[in-house]
This record gives sequence, structure tokens and C-alpha cells, in this order.
Amino acid sequence: MKHPIKFFIFSLITLLLIWFTAGCGVGNHFISKRDLDRVNNRLAVIEHKLEDQSAQTDLLLGQYQEHEQLVVQAMDQNTQSFQAIQDQIEQAHNQTVKKLSVFQRNMRSEQQSDPDIQPALENIGTDKFLIGRIEEIRLTPPGRIFHARIDTGANTSSLDARNIEAFERDGNSWVRFEIQDPKEETRYTVEKPVVRHVLIIQASSEEKDRRPVIELQFQIGRVKRIEEFTLEDRTHMDYQVLIGRNILRDLMVVDVAQKFLAPLPPEKSNGEK
Repeated sequence: MKHPIKFFIFSLITLLLIWFTAGCGVGNHFISKRDLDRVNNRLAVIEHKLEDQSAQTDLLLGQYQEHEQLVVQAMDQNTQSFQAIQDQIEQAHNQTVKKLSVFQRNMRSEQQSDPDIQPALENIGTDKFLIGRIEEIRLTPPGRIFHARIDTGANTSSLDARNIEAFERDGNSWVRFEIQDPKEETRYTVEKPVVRHVLIIQASSEEKDRRPVIELQFQIGRVKRIEEFTLEDRTHMDYQVLIGRNILRDLMVVDVAQKFLAPLPPEKSNGEK
């Protein structure tokens, strides 16, 4: 940085000398020694300032380079950490897949020897149990067994209901509907309070369908609970019951490649259906 500064000072002195020389003609005087000393002093001050600025620039440049190195090192460390975490996740995933595959093979062989065994996922560290894409479900009322399609994309479970009729009872909203027996021509009339309504937009229509939501007791495998079902006419559907995420959540794991992995236990002898 010092050589360009000296070159600049030398050039400036030369230009000044040329200027003073050009001004010396008829009627002009040569530059005095005092003026030259002033010019030299001024140039020395300028040179000193330029050297200070150059030193400050070199210092800032050094600090920037050190900071850049620290940033690069931090990015390298983060990249290595992320890669290590990704490797651990992939390893855990692969181990889980292997355990699940072994478990499924064992469960299939055990179910062939004992059909009343309830599938569980204890071998892979969870209390959820395994179901297929189609399962038997007992609904109460009417206390009958239906084939249900498992749909992880549906938020709320749905039930095939015919002749849906809304009415009031004690100032509350109720609904009366019929459930078709899955094996016979019998229809069961059920009355339930309406928990809420949902708006459904059909893919084939822009109109919104307002459907009542009720609570019913269901049983899949050995799990028996009360959960919400929307009521709709599912005559055009293959299955009278659709199981959505409100039942599956925190409870079941779905193997879409299989069916009927959670057989229902025999009904109790006390007459409960």
C-alpha cells in the first residue's frame, strides 16, 4: 500500500513544480524556498494521513477475513451436525421399518393359529394397534356389525343414514334417522341429539351440504369408545361406515395393504350388543 502512496506524492510534487515553473515568466518570480517548505510540509501531512487510512483499511480487512473464516467454520459445523441428525433419523426409520415388517409377519402367522388375537404394536415401542384398510366395526345402536372403510384423509367418521329428520326435544336439536341392516332388509330407527353441523363441499358440485353430527358408541377390535359420526346417505358407496382421523388419531395405525387385522371379540353374555 505504501508504494502507490509515494508514487502519488511524487506525482503531486512534480505537478506543483511544473505549475510554479510555468508561472515564472516576464514579470513573475521564481518560487521561494519558504513556499517549497510549505508544500513539502503539506505533502508530508497528506502522506501521513494516507498511511493512517491505509493502516486502518488493512486492520478492517484483517478483521473481516477473520470474521469470514469464523462464519465458514460455523457453517461447516452446522452442516456436519445436520448431516449427523439426518443419518440418525434415517437409521431409526430403517430400524422401525424392519421391526414393523418382522412384527407383521409374526402377527399373520399368529392370527392363522388364533383368530381372536388382537394386533398390537408393542414390538415397535407404541401402544397403538394395527388395522387394515377394511375392518369390522360394531355400532351401538343398533348393536350390529358393519364393514367399515378406513380413510386417513377424512377428518370425521361417517355413517350411512336414511330418512334423516331433524326435530327439537326439550329445546335441543335432535335427529331421527334409519340404519340399514348390513345383512338383512331390516332398518333400525335411531334418535340422537345433534352435537354440531358440518358443511361439506362435494367434488361434483359447488353447493355446500350441511350434515348433522352425532355421537355413537363403536367397537373396533377390543377398543370400545364413543365418537362423532356425520350422517349422510351412502347408498352409492361400497361401505356403510367410513372411519376418519377422529377415531384413528392416537389410537390406530393403518396398513393399507391388508384387511381385517382387528377381529371383534365375541359379544358379552349379559345381552349387550
